[in-house]
Amino acid sequence: MKLFLRFLIGFSFLFPNRLAAQVTIESERDKENNVNLFATNTAEVPYSVLLNFSDLQNMTTPGGGKTVVVANPGRSKIATLKPTLAGQGSNFRYSFSFAKGNVYAKSKTIPTYLIPVPEGTSVKAVTNNPLEKTMGKEIEGNSYRGVSFNFEESTPILAPRKGIVASLKMDVQTKGNNLSFTAEENFIELYHEDGTFTKITVLKAGSEQVKLGQQVFPGDTLALSAGENYSQGPHVRVIQLKTILEKDQFFYRAFPVSYISDQGVLEIKEYTTLKAVHPQELVTGEMNKRELKTYLEKK
Repeated sequence: MKLFLRFLIGFSFLFPNRLAAQVTIESERDKENNVNLFATNTAEVPYSVLLNFSDLQNMTTPGGGKTVVVANPGRSKIATLKPTLAGQGSNFRYSFSFAKGNVYAKSKTIPTYLIPVPEGTSVKAVTNNPLEKTMGKEIEGNSYRGVSFNFEESTPILAPRKGIVASLKMDVQTKGNNLSFTAEENFIELYHEDGTFTKITVLKAGSEQVKLGQQVFPGDTLALSAGENYSQGPHVRVIQLKTILEKDQFFYRAFPVSYISDQGVLEIKEYTTLKAVHPQELVTGEMNKRELKTYLEKK
């Protein structure tokens, strides 16, 4: 399973410049003969960048031959190469790869997530089967693939945590009946301050209430659920991911989280029925002072 995950999700990381160049890098030499590297990130969220210096002639890098830096949205300086010996000629050659997210970001506390439906809504929750299991293939490595929340009917889907809308696709018209999965599904992906992502799929085409780059808070409406023509009925699938650098390659790694419900805070490991609750301390927990003031003034 680990190899499959790396290929499926790491593809755009391995060939970024040939697909969509969210990050570009340029160099400028200053009057002290230092070389400053600047990254331009056209996305709404940070990107991690691996600089691989294959040739350094009379130049010193901040992290040796391989340096990992973070390119924030916009244009920013990410590294400075300094001459080793003053008055000597210098040269350098490098390649780079990048991935959405900040590999260095961490959470001060272990976050708890809202069940992403209106307060008081009952859901049937179950962990997702990996695609390989559905297709009868052997599973390798970490097989965790998030949670499905099932409903009696279509329902508004809400943000489970504070985040930025990092990506969305909401124009897929799913065809067929009694489906278990499809090659393409509508989704909204949120980026959180601790460097993790929440991706919610099986959403109704054209129902989005947010746009790319928008900040959302727990309980804000994202879209409507879909899945009426799936074998399990109306539902959404939710998975949390973290950008990982391993053996000079970026890829996503899925990980389980805890949800708040009428039964308390729990990690969903088996089929269970829960009711959504929205305690104010969780809704406001990641807000800064200005955001909290605005929130309280609206109440």
